[in-house]
Amino acid sequence: MKKIVIMPGGFHPFHAGHYSLYQSAKKAFPDADVYVAASADTKTRPFPFEIKEKLAKLAGVEPGEFVQVKSPFRANEITDKYDPESDVVIFVRSEKDKGEQPQPGGRKKDGSPAYFQPYTGRNLKPFEQHGYMAYLPTIEFGPGIKSASEIRNAWPRLNTKQKLAMVMSLYPKTQQNIKLADVVVKMLDQVLT
Repeated sequence: MKKIVIMPGGFHPFHAGHYSLYQSAKKAFPDADVYVAASADTKTRPFPFEIKEKLAKLAGVEPGEFVQVKSPFRANEITDKYDPESDVVIFVRSEKDKGEQPQPGGRKKDGSPAYFQPYTGRNLKPFEQHGYMAYLPTIEFGPGIKSASEIRNAWPRLNTKQKLAMVMSLYPKTQQNIKLADVVVKMLDQVLT
């Protein structure tokens, strides 16, 4: 039995809080293959996959672990490489998303357990039967920011100096490289202004 851990999300934009969750998933499931699953859908949110991927790599996501999928909670592009009859899939989310769909638990119309179940670490079924949902702590990053929507809302009102400061808090690698920080500001400006 192989464990596959998938961190699904919109990542509009990928930021330090997402990276912290990714690191927490790697620590919580050291024997698992860990992936971040993101779609290329820009119908309702602004960031194309290519920019999300660049920001994820800048934040520190390992090569090959940030994967474009059609649907982050199905992630067939990831699970197709594994055995549905023996391998287990665990979706990792931030505690702040506990009230968001899809929810683990519940029953189907026929009374059988729903596909997504809470992760307990016991009696795990292969992903052809169930997917599991685990929640890890939400980390505050930047000046009181806890979500990508807070970044999107604040960005248009920031001046250049404030944007640089935000980028440096979102992507610590930019603190040592002002040219890189400027590039990231331009990427975010391209999408958010």
